[in-house]
Amino acid sequence: MTITHNSASSTALQQTGFRLPVVFVAFAAIYMALDATGLRGPWMASLKIVPIAILALIALRDLAGLTRTLTLAALALSALGDVLLALQFPNQFVFGLGAFLLAQLIYAGNFLRSAARLEDWRNRRTLLRGLPVLVAALLLALLLLPAAGALAPAVLVYLVAIVAMALSAAAHRGDSALLFAGAVTFMVSDTLIALNKFIAPLPLAGTAIMLTYYGAQMALLYGIARARA
Repeated sequence: MTITHNSASSTALQQTGFRLPVVFVAFAAIYMALDATGLRGPWMASLKIVPIAILALIALRDLAGLTRTLTLAALALSALGDVLLALQFPNQFVFGLGAFLLAQLIYAGNFLRSAARLEDWRNRRTLLRGLPVLVAALLLALLLLPAAGALAPAVLVYLVAIVAMALSAAAHRGDSALLFAGAVTFMVSDTLIALNKFIAPLPLAGTAIMLTYYGAQMALLYGIARARA
């Protein structure tokens, strides 16, 4: 009887493990489709963070210890940033940027736990990953900072934080290809936000931003699990 019960429980967990990524993709697609129609309001802000909440459930299931705690904190701050950027109030961009800044710093700290040795930063793999990130960040700074006006200091601080996150992922000593891909995709998403806000409106900007953002968060989560396995 006990064997049967345990077997049923295991099957249920396996089914849940399959369903959560599917539910994540479904809610992400629903939000992007509704957002593309121009719908706005508090309920859209709530819908926006449902995929991130699903990723938090996956983190609770698949991660453990300090890695899980830091990942959940980064996801929670990302969700807060999502809500702040979706609502309309004075300085909402600065507050949203601040929430994501903290998320990037927590992600970076999480990855640095497996990139603390000098040889992690001097090996060929890290250099091949990190140098393009640094070049892209420099070009972005030269392009964005003059256009950002009074927000230039905040943009610069955030740029430094997300580059630190990406470099920490690049230097992770585990199987970190997916983790690094998620970090770079996160940079792409934030670059689209900055270009759309400070340089010129981009076609289908909202869809492109959210597609890369949701993809980045999912890649980071599964990349963390793979890299620390």
